[in-house]
Amino acid sequence: MAEHSDPERDPRWEAVRRAAARRVPTPPGLVERVLRAVARGRRTAVEVPGETGSLRVTGHVVARLAEQIAASRAPEGVRISAVAVEDDAVQVLVSVRFGTAAEEAAEALRRELTAELARQLDVAPTVNVHVVDVHPD
Repeated sequence: MAEHSDPERDPRWEAVRRAAARRVPTPPGLVERVLRAVARGRRTAVEVPGETGSLRVTGHVVARLAEQIAASRAPEGVRISAVAVEDDAVQVLVSVRFGTAAEEAAEALRRELTAELARQLDVAPTVNVHVVDVHPD
């Protein structure tokens, strides 16, 4: 049986240790953006019309619904990283498998998600899909 060495003792990890030890400054405006996003999460994101009135659906509920739909309808090679409602739109962050046509996969997911949200909510929210990473398999 081969003996496994501790990867942290590998000299190639020195660059990782140096990077981890460096202080990373908070990007300008990040705290304010996070606080605004938290405050927006309490507001109504979508108003769904009905026969006897309207139903107000919070951004959190829309995000959870969009996350479930995206996970079930993502094209092959696409992984959902995060879903949120921000700036009055559903924002979806995805990772694509290496070799996948990223723009086409993101557009296919955007169309599917927009259509299914419109079907379930009777309102078509704006959906943006952002490719933020590539994975090997």
